[in-house]
Amino acid sequence: MVLAAILAILLTRLSGPRLQPADAPDTVFSSARAVQALHDLLINDAPHPVGTAAHDAVLARLVTSFQERGYQPEVRRGFGCTADAVCAPVANVVAELPGDTRTETLLVTAHYDSVPAGPGASDDGVGVAVILEVARAVRHERFRNTIRFLITDGEEAGLLGAEAIARDSQFLRGVAAVINIENRGTSGSSFMFETSPHNRSIIPVVACAMPRPSTSSLFYEVYRLLPNDTDLTVFKRLGLAGINFAAIGHVAHYHTLLDSLEHVQPALVQDHGEHVLAMTRAFANAALRQSSNDNAIFFDVFSVFMLWWPQRWTTLIAVIVLIVLILGALGRIRSGNATARGITIGMMSFFVSILAAVAAGALAAWLIALRSPAAIWATQPGPSIAAAWLTGITCAVVVAAFAVTRAGFEAVFIGHAICWSALGIVLAQGLPGVSYIAIVPAAAFALAVASSELAGADLAIGSIICAVIGAILLFPFGLLFYDAFGRAAIVVIAAVLALASTTFAPLIAREVQARRTAVSSMILIALICIAIQLVIPPFTRESPRRLNVRYVDDGDHMEWQADALTPPLRKVSFDQRVIRQPWLWSQSTIAAAPAPRLSLAEPEARVIMREPRHLVVRIRSRRRAQRIALTLHSTRAPVVRVNGMSLPSEGQKTRSVLAPGWHRVVVCGVAEATIDLYLQQDEAIDAYVSDYSYGLPPEAANVVRARDASVAVPSNDGDGILMIRRVRL
Repeated sequence: MVLAAILAILLTRLSGPRLQPADAPDTVFSSARAVQALHDLLINDAPHPVGTAAHDAVLARLVTSFQERGYQPEVRRGFGCTADAVCAPVANVVAELPGDTRTETLLVTAHYDSVPAGPGASDDGVGVAVILEVARAVRHERFRNTIRFLITDGEEAGLLGAEAIARDSQFLRGVAAVINIENRGTSGSSFMFETSPHNRSIIPVVACAMPRPSTSSLFYEVYRLLPNDTDLTVFKRLGLAGINFAAIGHVAHYHTLLDSLEHVQPALVQDHGEHVLAMTRAFANAALRQSSNDNAIFFDVFSVFMLWWPQRWTTLIAVIVLIVLILGALGRIRSGNATARGITIGMMSFFVSILAAVAAGALAAWLIALRSPAAIWATQPGPSIAAAWLTGITCAVVVAAFAVTRAGFEAVFIGHAICWSALGIVLAQGLPGVSYIAIVPAAAFALAVASSELAGADLAIGSIICAVIGAILLFPFGLLFYDAFGRAAIVVIAAVLALASTTFAPLIAREVQARRTAVSSMILIALICIAIQLVIPPFTRESPRRLNVRYVDDGDHMEWQADALTPPLRKVSFDQRVIRQPWLWSQSTIAAAPAPRLSLAEPEARVIMREPRHLVVRIRSRRRAQRIALTLHSTRAPVVRVNGMSLPSEGQKTRSVLAPGWHRVVVCGVAEATIDLYLQQDEAIDAYVSDYSYGLPPEAANVVRARDASVAVPSNDGDGILMIRRVRL
């Protein structure tokens, strides 16, 4: 039955939705129509970050796309800044479908800008195409609430379009909820990975309306702890209810040239589209103002339906389950079927199983990394994932075998049950959104023990039921975590599989011959999988390494810099060296080679007004680079205004890399900016002015060829020219 559960999970997760053709009924979402809209938007499949001609071309085509679907779009221009002083002029696109006379408004949003290194066909072209198709599908429908489609600008530079909207009180009047679409990969399922806090009032709507739910309060809890942001971060800060969708398959394409039209998977577009269309209709007819301060615990079952309960019930449920288990355990002790010592051994084996899996998983990850430490995501990760699964299951079975030999099956089973319940209580206090993965199996354990005590039910059957429930809840994470975290997830996957396997390991352990055969086979297959992974090339053209090349001129030295040293780069005079910039927390290791002096105009910073504790500095890129920055040292952080704009008081989750006393202002998309510095004390300011332009000069041809021969591509900010000059303000 456990194997059947695994197979069902794989089939339902991988089958995907049925693709809808271009001639599908007008009221349904068609991936064919959405993909065509994406092609119309990204005609040249070119990167289009803020401040480029390609960006402006995409903006114009986006406006036309809304007009072709019967809307009258508006371009709302503004200037967006983050709390850590990253700013840019932005152009957000808005189209609206009025509701009835009520005042609530639903915001459906994605972003249209890309990183400099890639065309952003999935991140977030797919999101934009989904919104265009959803807007077409609901164009002639009438809803209780107004639907406002918002395509933001400058998300990749720092959520700048959303930050500009956050200052627009007229735009936000009446807005109560947000549906955001993001992507971190070019394939996979559409996961609802984030909600706003106090989601108790919106989860019932989601549970009733989402056609193929792939979601969990575990995603919400884990994402809350990660240093990642999307536009929804800004809207949550404003107190709006919201949900967030994304896919993470083929993450090797993320923020590279491979995030292209060619690699967009229609199944992902269809999955996103069906989710967003269903949730748009549901929220457009719902009361959007949050009516609860509570969260919900929720998860999907095989992407068929969702289960949920109010978070405030969680501790009570966990305590009741523990009480039932303790009473059942006392009954089994009185009847002589188990002993207190045996149950204690069972409890110890539960924790030893997890620790052994962590150790064995770490060893497997270390062996796999021997081929290439830089390959965070393997070209073909199947062997790594299989090895992690087998490692976790094997550890649980081997440890259970020692425990069952000394304490008996029932005692070990009850010991594991008590540990599951205790884990549920601990998670309910610290990570409540994760607690269901322990509480639901613990409830199954409690039912099995109570049935055995009261009705004489066979605990073996209870073990099988617990195993199926554990597989339903935990096995999907054995596939998902690798896409999310790469090779580092091997340890986590092994631990998760060991945890799930504690539901059935005692049952297997008592069958000595079958156990020995299974353990020997799993160890052998795991070793074979590791060997296969070591043979598979770590990088291919479809899954390359990430390697940016820069021309750096700091006024004294000119050099080519690359993120890492590869054999082809070594052949063109690159060597590895350590650099330490005064404004950075720590030193870094790069590859560098001498470069010729280029005839490039230097960036400049000029004080245009000086008052006590107040400087006005104009920074300018004389070569009109796409990004200009001022990095300065001040013992106490100055208050900063950029082009007359004050910064938000609350920052995003991203962590600063600047050393103590150093502060930076970055402006994208313009060649000059005016910065007001309100100092805490009168002092001379040491600073560096820099500008950065995308792309390399013709002189870099040999370096680019060496990088390409390294089976590598630029990512994120990509290749560029960096000019740095030291100034004193």
